[in-house]
Amino acid sequence: MINGRSMPDDMDPNYAAEYPHQPYNGNPHMHPGEQVLLRIIGQGRWQHPFHEHGNHVRILGRDGNLILSQSDTTQLAGPLLFTTTTTPGLAMDGIFYWTAKGLNWDAYGHNPKSNDPLAKLTCTPDTNGYNTGAPTAINYYEWCQDHEKPLQVAPFGDVAGGGPATLPDPNLFTNGAWYGGSPYLGPNATMRATGCAAGSPAGSCGATGTTPPSGTIANSPSSEAGFAFMWHSHNEREITTNNIFPGGMMMMMLVDSREFVIDESN
Repeated sequence: MINGRSMPDDMDPNYAAEYPHQPYNGNPHMHPGEQVLLRIIGQGRWQHPFHEHGNHVRILGRDGNLILSQSDTTQLAGPLLFTTTTTPGLAMDGIFYWTAKGLNWDAYGHNPKSNDPLAKLTCTPDTNGYNTGAPTAINYYEWCQDHEKPLQVAPFGDVAGGGPATLPDPNLFTNGAWYGGSPYLGPNATMRATGCAAGSPAGSCGATGTTPPSGTIANSPSSEAGFAFMWHSHNEREITTNNIFPGGMMMMMLVDSREFVIDESN
């Protein structure tokens, strides 16, 4: 179970009428640089290896006790775990965060040659290497070492070229519920990466440009674009419901662009 539900029920909204006693869904939202607290409780008699895509989880405590450094008891010393195994009778608290550090390409698709102001945002590193000087900026908490580092060899749209990857034409994709339309994060990332964003100069979107994909089922390609990471059991039998995939112990972790307001009221 994740928040009292299993896939696909944990994709339904909070307080869905059909689950009056399991109010919360399994699709937490976060912005880059924010921290998400996980509380993992091993119930029953089996181990359930829970794997969090996107980053490791820093364990803060076990069974309600903080894990402290032996040499300095004011410092937390929990391990970074690739998979948080839910051992029967064991409870763990951990922190997950995501910043795009380590991708080795600009997750926001910045293009120094663009006339689009969102494509030309600057990145001024703090002492830890992150862009934290302007908390209201779309690329707040960007990892500045990768700023303006291209991903695609010859992109269709208004993003920097000369990178290592050749992505397929977006028109060849079938756009499902979780397909954002591009590998970039930001309010007009899909439009810029696959066609022309509003206000882009003629010729800035490739020789011919392409028709932008329709976006996801829920979102227009001209609005917010985020990343979805699947969190699931590493025991493959546990990610089915009645032997049907996907199901069971599975959810989505959603990293949203900064302009997307995350409603935490319920």
